[in-house]
Amino acid sequence: MAELASVIRATDAILPHGRQRVDIGIGADGTIGALAAAGTLEGREVVDGDGLVAIPGGIDLHVHLNTFFGGTTTRDDFASGTAAALLGGTTTIAQFAIPRPGETTIDAIERTRGEAGGAAVADYVVHGSAVKETFERSLDQLERLPDLGIRTVKIFTAYTDAIGLTIGEVHRLLAVAARAGIVVFVHAETDSLVREGIDAAVHDVGTGPVGHARSRTPLAETDAIRTVADLALDTGATAYFVHVSSSSSVATLADRRSRGEHLLAETCPHYLFLDEAVYERDFAERWICSPPIRSADHRAALWEGLRDGVIDAVSSDHNCFDTAQKAAGGGDFRAVPNGLPGIEHRLPLLVGAAIDGRLPWSRVVDVTSAGAARILGLWPRKGSISVGADADIVLVDPAGSTPLGPGHMATDWSPYDGLEAPGRIVRVLRRGETVAVDGTLGAAPGSGRWLPLGPGLGDRVVAA
Repeated sequence: MAELASVIRATDAILPHGRQRVDIGIGADGTIGALAAAGTLEGREVVDGDGLVAIPGGIDLHVHLNTFFGGTTTRDDFASGTAAALLGGTTTIAQFAIPRPGETTIDAIERTRGEAGGAAVADYVVHGSAVKETFERSLDQLERLPDLGIRTVKIFTAYTDAIGLTIGEVHRLLAVAARAGIVVFVHAETDSLVREGIDAAVHDVGTGPVGHARSRTPLAETDAIRTVADLALDTGATAYFVHVSSSSSVATLADRRSRGEHLLAETCPHYLFLDEAVYERDFAERWICSPPIRSADHRAALWEGLRDGVIDAVSSDHNCFDTAQKAAGGGDFRAVPNGLPGIEHRLPLLVGAAIDGRLPWSRVVDVTSAGAARILGLWPRKGSISVGADADIVLVDPAGSTPLGPGHMATDWSPYDGLEAPGRIVRVLRRGETVAVDGTLGAAPGSGRWLPLGPGLGDRVVAA
């Protein structure tokens, strides 16, 4: 065996086949070179893992950095956003390249890669996106994307007055995506039902934040999931439904999968750990996101979907605005930029769920890293503590705790202000390099790598 650059000694590691107390040996190339019985490996540097749990570095499939949305630009850029990600144990992020006015899908991808290249400290994937204004030109580009290392594209069924696509356009795009081997990420809300809901909410409860929660109904989400699932079945495309928030959507996905349909889905921490009571708080416009945060019954169904494997991943949907940006809408929910900060807290919240017994450690790894890696075709290089994988490793002290304030995100608030998660991330390794220790970042700007995607996307991790 070649000399190991470092060893994490005697740690409880969550391996693909289960939890085991091991030494993890890391080679000079930044990959895992050996797994062995605790206390048996030697390396130039030794990290004491006794009493700690080792999990794969997190993979966040859904982030929006330096994104223009709702008349303003998100606070986090690639430098601050990926730094917060690393400090929260996420070593790979997937950024949506949403076209700006006049941009095609490829234009937005090229711009996004340029923004990330000299700034990102986490490894990163770039998702393409197709929007209304440049749809025809972008559709013509779609089959070229795999040659550029891009095999995922996002679309919106809502916001058809701005970026969203008609159902006919969605059908056409899915057909091309199926031929090209592209996974289509779908913001699924039926636009006409959303518009109807907005009018009804303004009439019934006014324009405050509660109106937002009433306006975007579970039906609007579930109806869009059913429609797009039908189109995916017709075309043979793989659809990935982002930020699933409702019990009816979980039931629909479970039913469709029981019939053999290959559909993918994520939810987000704010739907798992918060409920609609946030819209009664002071400065409640800060929690405006789409779909909205729903009742405790919906939250319980999402947890069940996580345990059963209906939901494949938990992503942050990090779309970071500060209090002033949220307040600029004057309290009218229709004018408030949608989105929440969360890139730093996604993994700590799910780690806390393992520590307090809501999810097994193995399932937490599935939904925070392994599932995402499989969907992207990057497993077992990413999302796995196994020989030959990138040494993206997070060491957790289960006896500690993590405050969930703004942290290192470029904002003055957190959706989880005042809460703490069980467990504390004490060390983060990215490709074998220690990049964070006890909340202090040690990664050079631009040291994150772009990860082009090859064939083999769309696999699922099925819960045991």
